[in-house]
Parts: sequence; structure tokens; C-alpha cells
Amino acid sequence: MNEIVQLFLLIWPPYVANGSAVLAARLRRRHPLDFGKNFLDGRRIFGDGKTFEGVAIGVSAGTLLGYAPNLAYSYLTLLDAFLLATAAIVGDLLGAFVKRRLCMPRGYPAFPLDQLDFLLMALLVYSLYRELHIPLLLAAVVLTPVIHRATNYAAYKLRLKKEPW
Repeated sequence: MNEIVQLFLLIWPPYVANGSAVLAARLRRRHPLDFGKNFLDGRRIFGDGKTFEGVAIGVSAGTLLGYAPNLAYSYLTLLDAFLLATAAIVGDLLGAFVKRRLCMPRGYPAFPLDQLDFLLMALLVYSLYRELHIPLLLAAVVLTPVIHRATNYAAYKLRLKKEPW
């Protein structure tokens, strides 16, 4: 299988998971993952932007839509897609946690944390049980900030996000 196709199939579930979680912002009622609680430092654990609904949407979409191209190419299993999607959401949560510790407000741009947290966690989890070729990893890391910026700008223009980053 072509390495470009492999790269796409590998990064698609985390991209879908990370990108679709923002759709929860459209829901009338959302429930913060941290229940509005503060961490030991007195700041919110994650903030209002990380919700149970966002996790559910992200993991579900990342798994199902992330797996869909594999019906034609058969590179990832459904379990792979689920683990990649779930790890992407965990990576995004970890990034939000770090941003809160650094006193960065919700929506504040934090390069490269915002662009790579979800992908690096997904690839780390994947590499724990499958071999991950270094060229694929490097290509994903190099391309992701560009793709992330473009998709965030599109989401901003579609009024799915409040900031273009």
C-alpha cells in the first residue's frame, strides 16, 4: 500500500475525533468534564470547553468515520480507529490541562501544543501495539500544524469556532 495512503488512514481517526468534538459547542446543554472543579492550583482542571458531549462526539465520529476509509483499504481495524480516536481526545484533554496550568485562557493559541497534542497521543498509543514507521510519524507531525490551521480557519468561517486558530 502506498505510504501516503497509509499516512492518511493512520491520521484520519485522530483528526476526525479532534475536529468533531467541537460540534458539541452547538448543543444547548453541555456538561464540563471537570464538573466546574478546580485543580490544586486553584484553576479549572480543563475548563468549560471540554465536555462529556464533546468526548462522546469525538470518540464516536473518530471511530466510525475514522474507520470508514478502511472499508476500501483495510489498513486499520475498527479497534485501531477507536483507540486512535480515544487517544486523540485524551491528548487534547492533556493539552487543555497543561494550558490551564500555564494560565492560558480557553481558546488562546499555544503552538505546538494545540496542533500536536491530539496526534502525538494517538500515535504514541498506536505505537504501543503496532510498529510505527518513522517517516510516517515525521510526515504526520510536519503536516499536522498546517492542516490544523486550515481546518480551524474553516471551522471559524463556518461559525463552529470562536477563534480562527
